[in-house]
Amino acid sequence: MSRPTTSGAAPVTAPPFAALREQLLAAADEFAGGAGAVPDILAGMVDDVDRALREEPEIFPVCHHSPASALAMARRLREKSPTVIHLELCEDLRPLLDELRNCRLPVALQVFATELDGFPPDWAPLSVVAPITEASAEYQAIAYALGTPGVELVLVDRSTDHVFQWLRRDKRNEGNERDQREEDERVASAEAALHGDAVGIELGDLRPRFAELEEHLLHHGRVRHWSEWWDQYVERPLAGADYETSPPGHGDDRQPVPAAAPGATRA
Repeated sequence: MSRPTTSGAAPVTAPPFAALREQLLAAADEFAGGAGAVPDILAGMVDDVDRALREEPEIFPVCHHSPASALAMARRLREKSPTVIHLELCEDLRPLLDELRNCRLPVALQVFATELDGFPPDWAPLSVVAPITEASAEYQAIAYALGTPGVELVLVDRSTDHVFQWLRRDKRNEGNERDQREEDERVASAEAALHGDAVGIELGDLRPRFAELEEHLLHHGRVRHWSEWWDQYVERPLAGADYETSPPGHGDDRQPVPAAAPGATRA
């Protein structure tokens, strides 16, 4: 950052770590009562990085609402006994998860907005829905965390506010996505009875993204619907599979993640 100078004088540039130094001094003054605590703060930061490097996180890919994936998750949790689980879900939904103790599954977590600031009126109400069933790996991870003393559950996806903001950005680009939108509407029409007229986002979809892939699988699998194909060729054969064999899910859905050991910072 350059400071104003008198005419003819060279600009004075702040040292490269001046901002970091100021933040450390401010943190030491606020939390430890003085600048003398800076060495301890730095040592703690180094220890955190060292621990994170030594404790490699385990990524557990899942398929949404898959009984085979849920069984694999439950078995893996018993084997690993993690103390930290990071789950791909909107971070501001975390307080709602504690209420699952009082619910009878299946349920759905929903966040909606009826007041539209900067969105077209016909989008109302904005809605984000996260369905949860007992036969889902996400629920098995949540239940383990809520029912096991000392286990921390951390949600690591963007907040619902950011989902709405991204939705607005995506809608601005819809002119370049006409073909994809028409395909999405074709898929949605088959399940229209399950949804209202609101603009919403469902977190978790078992259907492949490409119509050609789905058509190929259904034709050669001699079934009429994607759910039949998945049950016949994935769920049943892999229901008793171990961790190395369990299905990874589709679309790179790397969701609930058991941490390897106490103190892990992410998974």
